[in-house]
Amino acid sequence: MKDTSRSPLDGPRAWDFPEAADNLATPTILLVEDDHDIREMMTTLLGLAGFAVVSCDTAECGLNALREQEFDLVLTDYALPRHSGVWLLENAEAEGLIQGIPVLIVTAHPHVDGAESYEVVQKPFDLDDLVDRVRRRTEGDRGPRRRRITSSAPPIPGAGDGNGSANQCPDPVELILYVSSESPRSVAAMRNIKKVLERFESSRVKLTICDLAQNPRAGIEDAVAFTPTLVRRTPGPRTFILGHITNPELVLELLADCAPQES
Repeated sequence: MKDTSRSPLDGPRAWDFPEAADNLATPTILLVEDDHDIREMMTTLLGLAGFAVVSCDTAECGLNALREQEFDLVLTDYALPRHSGVWLLENAEAEGLIQGIPVLIVTAHPHVDGAESYEVVQKPFDLDDLVDRVRRRTEGDRGPRRRRITSSAPPIPGAGDGNGSANQCPDPVELILYVSSESPRSVAAMRNIKKVLERFESSRVKLTICDLAQNPRAGIEDAVAFTPTLVRRTPGPRTFILGHITNPELVLELLADCAPQES
């Protein structure tokens, strides 16, 4: 039931219920993540994978959401403002709100006190692997509904804008690929991106590969929470491609203002 008692002065609700949540055939995920950028990216990508997502930025908000709506899975960060993700789950358990509901805790901490009863996913994590985990736990024995995630990069100013700025590559392009050497998807992403870059002059496009399995702190500058992630740092604005990078068109779009080498 819609809350009609709120005034515009109250500001937005602490959580957003998407229209898709009304579709009972769509698994609904409660996502609790305090980092705005990570929360928005995960909400978008889980939505592309076929899930309805209700997002919260605090443990208190997540607990209130559980009181108002039933969910098929809870996906929460451990380190949250004021109260942790474990606090959220313990209080939800005490109120009987998550009985029989699968739970995933995402954390960069090597050991999480109180999380023994829940599945813990360590950061940085493989994005496609996380989506597969969510899919398996929400679908049970119904079998997977495979829907490939493709995250297109935001448009790059000046690329193909009709003003003759496309294909000029005025400045060298710096790309950073964050991978995990333990992930087959990261290996595939490296192979696909290197193949695309064979079309470009090496002096105009520089690729650096960071293995977060060996150095998890290497992704701090770009706030990387999952692998593989491709970042175009310069020329700006900073642009991201997330997930299993199988479509070369995504990388070419990221390099739309550079002319490939003549074949």
